[in-house]
Parts: sequence; structure tokens; C-alpha cells
Amino acid sequence: MAKLSLSVNGASSDSRVEEPKPVSLSLTKKVQTEQPDDEKVNPSSGLSTHVQTATPGDASAEADGIAKWLIDNIGNGVFDELKENPNVQLPYTDKDIDTLQWVGKLLKTYLSQESINTITASLNALTKGQPAKQAGGGDIPEDKLAKYKAKFQELKNRMEELEGEKAQIASELNTAIPLSKFVSEIFRDPGNETDPQKELIRTLNEALQTSKESSLSKFVVRFAKGWIYLKTKTDTLGDDEKQNLDNVYDALTKMLEFVSECYISERRILLDCVAKHCSTFFASYDFISPEQTLNADPDIHNAGGLGNARIKEGTTFCVIRRDTKKTVKYADIKVVE
Repeated sequence: MAKLSLSVNGASSDSRVEEPKPVSLSLTKKVQTEQPDDEKVNPSSGLSTHVQTATPGDASAEADGIAKWLIDNIGNGVFDELKENPNVQLPYTDKDIDTLQWVGKLLKTYLSQESINTITASLNALTKGQPAKQAGGGDIPEDKLAKYKAKFQELKNRMEELEGEKAQIASELNTAIPLSKFVSEIFRDPGNETDPQKELIRTLNEALQTSKESSLSKFVVRFAKGWIYLKTKTDTLGDDEKQNLDNVYDALTKMLEFVSECYISERRILLDCVAKHCSTFFASYDFISPEQTLNADPDIHNAGGLGNARIKEGTTFCVIRRDTKKTVKYADIKVVE
């Protein structure tokens, strides 16, 4: 039988479950194309009488019978999810086709007639408790048949487990704090916000609304940790500007550690906002983001021997005197190798 590809929506953003190896049986019976109108399928006793007694030539009837058996015994849920999977698409198929018809068409599209015949014989034997026939006419040994039953039950149990996991993840997402609220709680300080701080908040909210980058939530959380640590320093500034400078500089270095190896399109803008925000607390010094330029700049970076190397990320901020524009602390950087 063709592999079933299952997916669970929810978290970071990608899990895959190793599927049991497909079971391949064989038999000599074939099927006919037309089905009598009064054909009945009993899921508790096997496939339809028509499928069991079909004549050679076409596997269409058997595929429909297999699809009916799968829906009756496993349910629509698993196959509805499979139907929506973009990796399992059937060409020239009406999107409104019902699940039973879709499963039947899936089998006819991806399985050979011989494989469909094999599955039919196995399911008939499985549901009736009779040994299936091998291609040579002999019965499949009971131990092999037991293995096939165990494999099928294992697959069914795993599908049920995945449905449970999916429901749990959906529940967790429903109780999660929206990132927009998280940003507001962490970065807002009504009545005391600097202009760069307001720009930082706007940039974050715009990114949350428009960005498709999978690393965005990870960056926001790490950036928030750095911001909280920085705020503890800016909220407790003393009268010694040199000491204040060292404290804020150390906090900015910690922030860069939090967001190391975590990149989003807005990263440079946000770090520029942080530098300008910190500068508002000082009369004599300005902070410059180490990622303000794309390439190493000897005026603000520890760039000896780096030439015009492209910056990968910064590890410390630059500090210059506001009156003389003289660099007090050079920014350390990592460059693209």
C-alpha cells in the first residue's frame, strides 16, 4: 500500500513521523470494471461480494472497495488531513470531491493493478479470518498473516496518537500569549518612552503583521530578554556618567549575546533603535550599533586586518564622544567567512 504522509500543524514551525514499511502481498484474482447497483459493502466482514468475485481486467472496483474499507475502519479525519496535504495532490481532480472518492482515486493513481489486487486479497482474508492466497495459489502462513495484522494495527494506533497530539498542540496555541501583546507588555512604557523606543515598537509590530520568517518569534523572545536586562540598567542610572556608560555598554553586550545566531530582516533597524535609545540617557556619549553598516568600518569597528569584510553580526556596540566624534569603545564583530 502507498505510504501515508501525516502532518501535525502547530509549533516551530516542522515534525515528521517515521512510517511503517509498506506490506506487499500478492494474489491471482482480478477485478471487473462495472459494479451491480445492489452491491453492498460490510466493513465488518470484508470488501464487497463484487470485489471478491471480480473478473480480470481492471482494478477500479477493488480500489473503491479498499477506499470504503479504510474510511469505515479508520474514519474520515486522517484522510481529510492527507487530502489537504500539498505534497499529496491528484492531477485533474475536482477540489470538492468527497473523501471516499478521493481515497479511491489516490489508490488508482499511485498503485499498480497488481498491488491493488494484492491489498484486496489481504483485506478480505484479514476481515474474514481466512488465510490470503499467494500468487502461486498457496495460503499465506499464519505467522505472516499475524504480522500483517499487527502492522496494520500499529499504523492505526499511530494515526490515533497523532490526532491526539494535534489536538494537544491546538489547545496549547489557543492558550499562548499573542506576540503583539507580548511586545506591548515588554517594550511599552507609556509616558516615558523615547522616540527611538517608539520606533522600535512600531518596527516589531509591523514585522509581526507582515513577516513570514520562521525565526521571528524566536528573535522577539530573545530580544525581549536583552531589553529587560538593559532596562534594569537605564532605570538605575546614577550621577557618575562614566560608570553609567560602562553599565549600559555591558547590558548591550548581553543583549547581543541573547540574539546571536538569530536573524530577521528587521534586526539592523531594531539594533539601531536600541543604540539611539541608549544615547538619550547620556549628555556626552552616543552609541552606534555594530551592524549599522553591512561591511566592516575601521572608524567604528575593531577591523584590523579585516579589510572591507562583510559583517555577520556584532558582539559589542560602538561608543563615541558626542562633541569630538572620537571613538571611545570600538565595536567587536563577526564577519562572513
